[in-house]
Amino acid sequence: MSAAEGRPRCRWGGGGGGGEAVLRARAEAAGYRRLLRARAAEVEALRGAVGALHRQLEGLRDRRSGELAKYQ
Repeated sequence: MSAAEGRPRCRWGGGGGGGEAVLRARAEAAGYRRLLRARAAEVEALRGAVGALHRQLEGLRDRRSGELAKYQ
């Protein structure tokens, strides 16, 4: 049995390509991770904006109901 027979074969390519496919897959995965982190940051920023708008709306409702109470 030779040394090559005892080794498992690579699933991506012929096993002798120097791992180029693996490196490409890792680079692609890293790109997706960066994109995911950026989108998560955007979502958090938008959640903050939505919360601020809800508070602003609640304040306007309170002020309107107070003004309506004056006229009744």
